[in-house]
Amino acid sequence: MKKILLIILSVFFVISVAQSQNASTFFPSATGYKWYFKNTPLDSNNNPITSLVTYRIDSFAFTANYKGLLASHVLSKSNLINFNQTAPWNDTFYYNFQTTNGWEFVKNRLFPDTIPPSLLDPIINFVRSLENWYSVYRFAQTVNSQYTIFTKDTTFQIDTMTLPLRFSYKGKRLNDETINTVNGNYLSKKFVYIYGIAYLIVLPPPLPSIEVPIIQIPDTMWIAQNIWMVKDYIPSTNIDLSPIGVTFSINIPGQITELANPVIGIKNINTTVPDKIILYQNYPNPFNPVTKIRFDVASPYPFQRGSNVTLKVFDISGREISTLVSSELIPGTYETEFDASNVSSGVYFYKLTTANETLTKQMMVVK
Repeated sequence: MKKILLIILSVFFVISVAQSQNASTFFPSATGYKWYFKNTPLDSNNNPITSLVTYRIDSFAFTANYKGLLASHVLSKSNLINFNQTAPWNDTFYYNFQTTNGWEFVKNRLFPDTIPPSLLDPIINFVRSLENWYSVYRFAQTVNSQYTIFTKDTTFQIDTMTLPLRFSYKGKRLNDETINTVNGNYLSKKFVYIYGIAYLIVLPPPLPSIEVPIIQIPDTMWIAQNIWMVKDYIPSTNIDLSPIGVTFSINIPGQITELANPVIGIKNINTTVPDKIILYQNYPNPFNPVTKIRFDVASPYPFQRGSNVTLKVFDISGREISTLVSSELIPGTYETEFDASNVSSGVYFYKLTTANETLTKQMMVVK
C-alpha cells in the first residue's frame, strides 16, 4: 500500500513540475533576438488612432547584474516612423527568471514622463520612487486568482487637504489564449495587471481602512514560449479626482502594442519552416521595370527562431544598386519586389546572405 501511494505521489509531482514551466522558457535563449512592434494609440473611447501609429524595436542585448539580480538586458527604441529609421536606443528593460516566476525591474508606467506640472506632482514622484524588482510574471499561478505584486500606503498634503492613499500593483493570470500575429499563431499565457491608487477612509481600530478607488489602469499582456511578449493592451483611462475634493481631471491615452513585420515591402507568404535557404529565380525575367524575388529562410541553429538576412542587388561591375532586405527574419518563405525604374538595361545580380550561406542569381532589365 505504501509503495502504491509513493508511486501516485511521484507521478503527481512529475505532472506538477511539467505543468509549471520554468519562466526562462518563455524568454528567447540567445542574445541578439529582436522584437518588432507596432504601437497604435487609443482615443478616449478606446478607438485606434491609426494616423498616430509608431514602431518600436527591442533587442536582447546581453545578460549582466542589475540592481542586485542577474538580468537579461533588453534595449529598446520607440516612437519610430518606420523600422528603417536610424535612432538611438532610448530605454532598457530588465528581466530575471527564478523557477516559475519572471521578475522585472518595474519602472513608472502609470504617469508619462511628459505629464505637465500639477497638484499631482507629489504623487507622481512617489510612484517613481517605487521602481524596484518585482515578481510580475507568475506562470504557475492558478488561473483567475489575483496576486499582489506590491502595495504601499502613504499620505500626501495638498494645500489644506490630507490625502491618505494606497498604491498597488496587482496581477492575475487568465486562461491561455492563441494570438494571431504577423509571424503566425502563438498559444500564449495571458495576464492582466492593475495599476491602482485608492483613497483610504481610515476608521478607528480595529476596523480596517476602506478603499475608494480613484485610479485603476488595467494592462493585458500575452506571452508566448521562446518569444516573450506578443501583444499588450492598455485601454484609455480617465482620471478624475473630484470625488475626493481635488479639482483635477486628465485622460491617459491607451495603446495596443503588437508584433509587426520588421521589413516594409517584404511579405511573409508561408510560415512553414524550410529545410534550407533557397533563392528562387526572379519573375518575370527579363523585366521592365518591376520584378518579384522569392526566397526561403531556414533557422541557422536548432531552436533559434530568427536569422539575419540581407538581399542586395548589384550591377555587372559589382557595384551595389539596392538593399531590398536587411533584417532578422523568422523561418519561412518571403517575397519582395525590385523596381528598376532608375537603372539602365543590362544584367544585374541579386545576392541573398544569411548566417550560414550566400546565394546569387542573375536577372536582366530590358527597356
